[in-house]
Amino acid sequence: MKKHTGMVVGGLLALVGSGQTLAAERLEATYDFIWKGLLVSTVEARADLAPETYDLAIDFRMRGLAKLFANGRSELRSTGVVVDGDVLPREYVSAGHWEGEDYTRTLRFAPDGMLKEIEQDWPEKWEKKYPREEVPADLRRGPDPASLAIALLRARITEAQAAEPFAIQVFDGSTVFEWQVRCSAELVEIEASRHTDFAGPAHECVIGGQLVAGKRILTEKEKKKLEKEREKRRRKAEKNGEDEDTPPKFWVMSQGEGGYLLPVRAELQTDMGRVHMYLKELAITGLQDVPVVASR
Repeated sequence: MKKHTGMVVGGLLALVGSGQTLAAERLEATYDFIWKGLLVSTVEARADLAPETYDLAIDFRMRGLAKLFANGRSELRSTGVVVDGDVLPREYVSAGHWEGEDYTRTLRFAPDGMLKEIEQDWPEKWEKKYPREEVPADLRRGPDPASLAIALLRARITEAQAAEPFAIQVFDGSTVFEWQVRCSAELVEIEASRHTDFAGPAHECVIGGQLVAGKRILTEKEKKKLEKEREKRRRKAEKNGEDEDTPPKFWVMSQGEGGYLLPVRAELQTDMGRVHMYLKELAITGLQDVPVVASR
């Protein structure tokens, strides 16, 4: 469930934007993740947006019975600027608690968006268990996983409807992953659900991607073990009428006077099986009395 959680949530927070000039506003959204009718996790996101700056925070926590099997939390924070349409992060912090271990990683970026420094307090056993190839220096640049939401929020819906997917590379300190987004031009009708008040016409989108750099270093034994685990998940998904390789699918609706196209529903294939995401609460307010941390 936690695999690529920060990246997926960052992308789904505001995956496709209207392309309009942004006012100084605060967006606060709460998403519930439902598995077989049960609440298994919650995401609370807050984005302070101004024409040239942003401050984004995402908090992911396991809930209910799911905490018995994978209790943990993840917190992402990113601040930065927007210059000539380019999103340039200044600082990105990823922290949390998983597998009984606390962790934190801070990335600081130069004015041109290239990585300046990394500070990290990472469990030693994770370093040994999950060694990775080094990311080339020229790929160590923003956006970071959280800033991905900002970059895509400022994209136009027409860009994601093009023949080729809207693509953007994300650096998290140890890997570079290219996310690809494609949305339908036609609106589809989302039916009402007891899990959310948001229903009606929406654009259907698909998000996928591939690892560009930072590949895991595996022994032959580990490769065979991973292959067995994939086959086990595939058989389990097949038994449940699911497809293990199905990319995340989501639906966006226009919200607020700024026309923000926010995800209101999503379907994600996880280690647990298929999980459904619902936009539970949304608030959009002015930033007149709320300071934006980032500055040029």
